[in-house]
Amino acid sequence: MDTLARIKDMAAREFSVDPKGLDPAAPLDTIGVDSLSFIEFMFKIEEEFGVNVSDEDLKSIKTLADLERHVAAALVAAGKA
Repeated sequence: MDTLARIKDMAAREFSVDPKGLDPAAPLDTIGVDSLSFIEFMFKIEEEFGVNVSDEDLKSIKTLADLERHVAAALVAAGKA
């Protein structure tokens, strides 16, 4: 399963939405993600992928596609991709 598919699957479970209906380019708030739930979700993402996304990077993540790019970059930086 690719990174985006894994993130979508995790988001679907976390926010009780259908993964097929998740648009990676849609703003996270359209699926009911507020700042607190996003931080909690990020802890799960970091644990799942074994990476750390910086606080500065978190500020620029507005969509699942943004999140995927940051996770992929963190995987490359950590030598895990």
